[in-house]
Amino acid sequence: MGKNLATEMAPPFVLVAHFFIAGAFFYALTSVMLPFFAGELDSFFLSSSIASLSHLYLLGFVMMIIFGAMYQLVPVILEIPLFSKDFAYVQFYIYIIGIALFTFSLYFEHYSALMPYGALLVYLSMLIFIANVFLTYLSIERWTIVAKYILVSNIFLLIGVSIGFFIALNLIYGFYDGDIVVLVQAHIAGVIGGYMLMTIMGVGMVLLPMFSLSHGFSEKAINIAFYMIIVSLALFIFASIYGFLNIEIISLIFIALSIIFALYQMWLIFSTRIRKQNDFWAKNMIAAFVSAIISLAILLIAVITNSDRMVMLFGFIVFFGFLVFFIVGHIYKILPFLVWYQRYSPLVGKIKVPMLNDMVKERVADIQFWITLTGTILAALSILLNIKSLFVVGSIIMAVSSSLIMYNIYYTLVYGLEELRDYEEKTKREKK
Repeated sequence: MGKNLATEMAPPFVLVAHFFIAGAFFYALTSVMLPFFAGELDSFFLSSSIASLSHLYLLGFVMMIIFGAMYQLVPVILEIPLFSKDFAYVQFYIYIIGIALFTFSLYFEHYSALMPYGALLVYLSMLIFIANVFLTYLSIERWTIVAKYILVSNIFLLIGVSIGFFIALNLIYGFYDGDIVVLVQAHIAGVIGGYMLMTIMGVGMVLLPMFSLSHGFSEKAINIAFYMIIVSLALFIFASIYGFLNIEIISLIFIALSIIFALYQMWLIFSTRIRKQNDFWAKNMIAAFVSAIISLAILLIAVITNSDRMVMLFGFIVFFGFLVFFIVGHIYKILPFLVWYQRYSPLVGKIKVPMLNDMVKERVADIQFWITLTGTILAALSILLNIKSLFVVGSIIMAVSSSLIMYNIYYTLVYGLEELRDYEEKTKREKK
C-alpha cells in the first residue's frame, strides 16, 4: 500500500483531513446530544427526533469518515487516479450545509420548510460522490473482490439515497399515498446494508490484513458473502416496497448469513496475523465484531417478537457499538499513516522520523476504548431494561470518550509541526 501511495494517484492529505476532522466533530456533537434523548426510549424508533439524531450521526460521522477513507483508498485499491479532486471538495462543502439544514429541520418542526433544501443538498453531494467513483472506475484494469464491493456498494448508495430523498420530499408535500414505513425500510437497507456494510466488508479486506500483518488466508468466505448480500438486499428492497412479508423475512435471514460469512472471513484474517498483541486497534476490532454478532442476535429477536424496543436496541448496538469501534480503531491507524507520509516521507534519511505509534497517544487511546465500551454497555442495558437514568449515565460516559478521540486526532494532526519548522529554518540558514 505504501508503494501505491507514493504515486500521484492518492489525493492530497488535506482533502482526506477535511472529511476526517468533520466526521470527528459530528461524532462528538452526537455524543454530547445523546443524553438528552433518554426520554425517547419509549418513542417509536422512526420518530422525527430519533431520525434527526440518527441522520446527524450516520451522515455526519459514519458517512463523512467513509467518504474521506474512500477518497484515499479508491485510487490506491484500483491503482488509478481519482477522476476529480475538485468534485470531492465541492461535495464536502455542499454536504456540510445539507446535513445542518436537514437534521435541524427534522428535529425542529417549526423549521420543517427547510427540509427539502437540506435533503436536496445532501442528495446532490451524494450524487457528486457516486459520479466521482463511477467515473474513476472507467479506467479500471484489475477487478479484485475489493473493487467489486466498492462498485456495488455505490450502486446501493444511489438507490438508498434516492429513496431517502423521495421520503424527505413526501414528508413536506405529502404526494405519496402508500405506507411510508416500507420506503424507510428500503432506504435503510440501501444505505446502511448496501453501502455502509458492503464498504466495510470490502475495505476490511485491505485494512485488516495490512494492520494485522496477515497473509495466506482464503478469500472464499468473503466472495460467498458478496454474492449473497447483493441478492438478499435486492430482494429485501423489492419485498419492502411491494409488501411481500415472507420474502422480507427470508431476505433478512440471508443478509444475516452473508454477515456471518464476512465475520468468518475477518476471523480467518485475525487467525493468520503476525502481530498477535492486542493493541488499541485489535481491541477495537474485537469489540466491533462482538457487537456485530450481538446485534444479529437482537435483530432475530426483534423480527420474531415484532418489538420496537428490540429494534431500537439493535440500531443502537450497530451505530454506537460496531460502527464506532470499527471506525475509531481504523482512524487511529489510517490518520497517523497519512500524516506521516505527507510530513515525514520526504525527510527519511535526513532526520530521525517517528514511528506511526509515536503519533498516537496510546495510553489515551487505550483508556478511551474502555470508557467507550463501558458507556456503550450501560446505554444498551438501559434500552433493554427501559431505565432512562442509566441511559443518561451511559451516554455521558460515551461523550467523555468522544473528547479523548478528538484529543488524539488533534495530537496526530499537529504532531512534529514545531520540530519540522525548526528543521526548515535551520536548513534555510545553512543554505544562506
